[in-house]
Amino acid sequence: MGAYQLLYSVTVEHMYFVNHVCKSLQFVPAQATVHLFNKSGLLLKVNENRLSVFFEDDKLDILQMHAEDDLVFTFKVFSKDSNFSLYTLPDIQPQHTILYFDNQQLTKDTAGRFLLHDGPFVSEADYVDLNVDLISGDLESRDYHVRPCFIIKIVIQKDAQLLSLNQQNARFRQFHIAFASNKTFWKYYLMGDLSGRKLYIADMNNEMEFEELGNAMLPGNRTARMLQSTNAIQMHEKPLQRFQLKEYLDSRDKVLIKRLPNASIDQINGEMVKGKMKNISEIYIH
Repeated sequence: MGAYQLLYSVTVEHMYFVNHVCKSLQFVPAQATVHLFNKSGLLLKVNENRLSVFFEDDKLDILQMHAEDDLVFTFKVFSKDSNFSLYTLPDIQPQHTILYFDNQQLTKDTAGRFLLHDGPFVSEADYVDLNVDLISGDLESRDYHVRPCFIIKIVIQKDAQLLSLNQQNARFRQFHIAFASNKTFWKYYLMGDLSGRKLYIADMNNEMEFEELGNAMLPGNRTARMLQSTNAIQMHEKPLQRFQLKEYLDSRDKVLIKRLPNASIDQINGEMVKGKMKNISEIYIH
């Protein structure tokens, strides 16, 4: 038995997560890909946000023989996190489309890595119709009911550099997909005694401002004063924002809350902002 060497890997990054490691992914090979693994002796390894395919170096000739008609690997990628679509850009497109990535036209980022999409992050341009020949044969009926988040296809032709024992420059074997995180407007509801006082929100980093939206009537006939960020804020698993609640006083403004709670992925609604539907993170302060 020979030693296993890397054929290729695909790493999925996400700006929402700490260290950009995209969590909760499931890489499911299509049936034709499962058959390819079985007949070629390749080894699949999945490590959180990365799938890697290995070959035995003393069986490279067998792999090259199988590549006479091209080696095609298709993976359907699901997320076990039900909030994946909330914190991910681009926004979900119509139901008959899906995000699709392959290695036919690679893009290099500023670090020299090979991306499976055009531009530094995944965009709306990466959506394709579910019925295109590229993927239609790889989808099962259940995939139309529980749709994958995206599809990855790696095609290796018989004369490809990947089909060699050359491991000195591993970068040409390492592919990447990078997702940007979505944005939300942060809306604070100041309730109870706070609703009638002269309060404002200060950004300790001096980057964000908040505007008055008036009062809202909440269930139970409770009144709340609304303050909303003037710009949308990038979503992060652990938000970096540092906002304080202050009160206007004649001599010196008083800090009431040294650090306000940050927005949560669990409290997001869609509202109209300047004529367009936007994501709103609601935060209630008693």
